[in-house]
Amino acid sequence: MTTLTCRIPLAAKAAPRLRRRHRVGTPGVRRLMYTHEAVLGRRTFAIARRLAESQYWPVDRLDALRLSKLRRLFDHARTHCPYFADCGLPPGAALRTLDDLRAVPLITRDQLRRHASRLSWRNMPRKKMPDRTRGTTDQPLTYYWDRARQAWDKANRLRGRSWQGLDLADRELHLWPFDPPVNLAGRVKQWLRDRRDKLFADLQIDSLHAFHDSLPLTWRTWRRFDPVCVTAYPSALAELIQQGRKVGCPMGSPSLQRICLTGEVTFPWQRELIERHLGVAVSQDYGIQEVGALAFTCEHGRWHFSAESAVIEILRHGRPARNGELGELVVTGLEGRAMPIVRYCTGDIVRVKKLTCACGRTLPVMPPVLGRAADFLETDSGEWIEPAAVLTSLGEVLEDGRFRVVQSADGGIQVTVVTRQRVSDQVRCDVVDRIRHLIGPKTDCRVNSDQALRRTIYGKCRYVHSDRTRRGLATA
Repeated sequence: MTTLTCRIPLAAKAAPRLRRRHRVGTPGVRRLMYTHEAVLGRRTFAIARRLAESQYWPVDRLDALRLSKLRRLFDHARTHCPYFADCGLPPGAALRTLDDLRAVPLITRDQLRRHASRLSWRNMPRKKMPDRTRGTTDQPLTYYWDRARQAWDKANRLRGRSWQGLDLADRELHLWPFDPPVNLAGRVKQWLRDRRDKLFADLQIDSLHAFHDSLPLTWRTWRRFDPVCVTAYPSALAELIQQGRKVGCPMGSPSLQRICLTGEVTFPWQRELIERHLGVAVSQDYGIQEVGALAFTCEHGRWHFSAESAVIEILRHGRPARNGELGELVVTGLEGRAMPIVRYCTGDIVRVKKLTCACGRTLPVMPPVLGRAADFLETDSGEWIEPAAVLTSLGEVLEDGRFRVVQSADGGIQVTVVTRQRVSDQVRCDVVDRIRHLIGPKTDCRVNSDQALRRTIYGKCRYVHSDRTRRGLATA
């Protein structure tokens, strides 16, 4: 995506080009995209056509496809990846049903970090591309992927966006952190990406430099580009709106049809704020960089996961979570041959529900992600409190998005309020009362103030964090 970091000189040069962006027209953009994918050797659009059909297949046919892919993945991993050869991964022929996957050991994020090179395809004949993710923890993790997995990720996104009535050639703005190139090769690649994205009607605004002094420029650039779709972290977009309201920035744009939120959980106050001030509906995507694009919301608001390219389990203490229980998502990627990911503990928590959908698609319906494990607070009795419940309770006495709750390993709570003024005694008492009502009557709760909430290196904001729940649920 063409990246605008919202520094004034760059924006001044970019603004006239934004108005001339669509000279090639929508059919021309489509042809350019098809050519681009073909040149890179990615079969994105062939996969997307198959996905448009398979989303309506009978469930038993989908399961047969997944089992076939899982067997192929196991044989590949045993042959080409030292980690799986050493850990005794069974041959593909040993898998009779998808349930046989449960006999395979789980892989944690720490194991993935320590054994990344041994998990990847040794002596891969085609290009194996390394990449890094920090997630919400700021702890770097290296993973490997190839053009084939890139194609599957993009095809899944195309299908998910089509559920929202979006076209692949629609102008899309990404409010996203920009990772600047560190060497000459990186700068050349970025230059080529910028040239490409000018043709493809994509624009990125660096969410790490979009606020405060750059705020008017950010909204002016948005309006000039006039996107059909905006993709953003919910915390970044909510803050952009909150700050824009305070200084009277004109917000939104005429062509806007959809907001696609990803990378974080979308809390109710964020959804209401975004939909009210931008005047369009919000949808949610879910994926993990090291595994791929996993789930999208359909027109009925249900999360359907991409069953053709992944197997998802919901585990609690090593067993499938029961209806109504909290469980951790464990993912097996079926199209990641450069680095097979088998039974990976994601750290993402859902509450198991028996869900159906009226959209007619047979893709499994997944419960919405409630947060990372470390986003939950633990009560004195050992129960986990969802981050949304914490934010809703404190949001009745504090401004939404302007506070953070941290639970230490010993159970103590610290609430940081974003304000330039002293927190009043009445507000302190209200906050302490609500925390003790959630956690326990003897909870040590302290309230302080700061001028801003700390974001991760890649711009994510964690409103709730606990050292008591970060262990997760799958293996605990």
